[in-house]
Amino acid sequence: MGELSVIELPCPPDDFLPDEPEGAAFHNAFLASGISGFKCRYLAISRGDTRIAVVPYFLSTFSLGSLLPDGLLKKSLAWIKFRYACVGHPSTDFGAIDGEVSAEVLDLVNSTLAKQARLIAYKGFADNLPLPGFVRARGLPVAVLNIRGDYYSELDARRRNDFRHKLEKAQPLRFEECTDLPEQLVPQVYELYMNTYNHAPVKFERLTLAYFQQTAAISRFLLFFEGSTLIGFAQIIGKNQKALFKYVGMNYLHGHTYGLYYAMCLKGIEACLKEDYRQLELGVTSYHFKHLLGSQLVETCLYYRHNNALFNYLLGKLRFLIEPTADELR
Repeated sequence: MGELSVIELPCPPDDFLPDEPEGAAFHNAFLASGISGFKCRYLAISRGDTRIAVVPYFLSTFSLGSLLPDGLLKKSLAWIKFRYACVGHPSTDFGAIDGEVSAEVLDLVNSTLAKQARLIAYKGFADNLPLPGFVRARGLPVAVLNIRGDYYSELDARRRNDFRHKLEKAQPLRFEECTDLPEQLVPQVYELYMNTYNHAPVKFERLTLAYFQQTAAISRFLLFFEGSTLIGFAQIIGKNQKALFKYVGMNYLHGHTYGLYYAMCLKGIEACLKEDYRQLELGVTSYHFKHLLGSQLVETCLYYRHNNALFNYLLGKLRFLIEPTADELR
């Protein structure tokens, strides 16, 4: 069979996750965006002379309060910090390893990452990874919508009428769809993104203006204007009949008047139908409305292990601080 070997790469191979929207092109765009707080790398695993897996990971610093909403508990736990190495990607909801996912491969990954950080994690994976000794915590589920044909005809009459009323509420807005974001709109898009970022109770990665420049060529943008003023956008990245509702941004003062978030989701579904996408990932949070859209929630898990047995035990006992609350799942 041959022994396993590993090489670290600064960027993904050109054929990394070739059938996925968040494949090599997306990863390279993210790397070129200058997003602080994360150092992304890739482990190429070979058996003999044959590459059998490419494993994305990133290095960062974990604060126990980082996944908590603002408040006294968040502040009181902010001092507990660890440098960690996490398999996955800062900007993706699902973790993905390109190739073989076996105990043998993950053992090599873990022994390699242990040289760089005392805390190792896996973000956004299913509940069946062969990771003995790791604490497994529930992550935020990802809303996934299967779409086909005439989306509205699949709905019951009450929801169909409700969604049409929501679109009518947004009719005063001018709607545009573009496959390459015009350069002059990038600063406005970034400002709207920051509105949404600052509005979120729990924050992880913070994008840069350069992110929208770098990903423009692989994205479809839905743009909503009040007169000549851009008040909302949604970024969609798609490939091979699968699309992601990646990032949104809006002016909340004006957006509420038009039910802008609902219009974004519905227009996003219509855009995906035109492109013959059969599956749309709507991301995490706002689960009530995404359920009304017809989404199914796909569970994800976070795995972690500290190389100090006592710390690992304590982190296991504190798992409830990381797992989503009932309010977050609404």
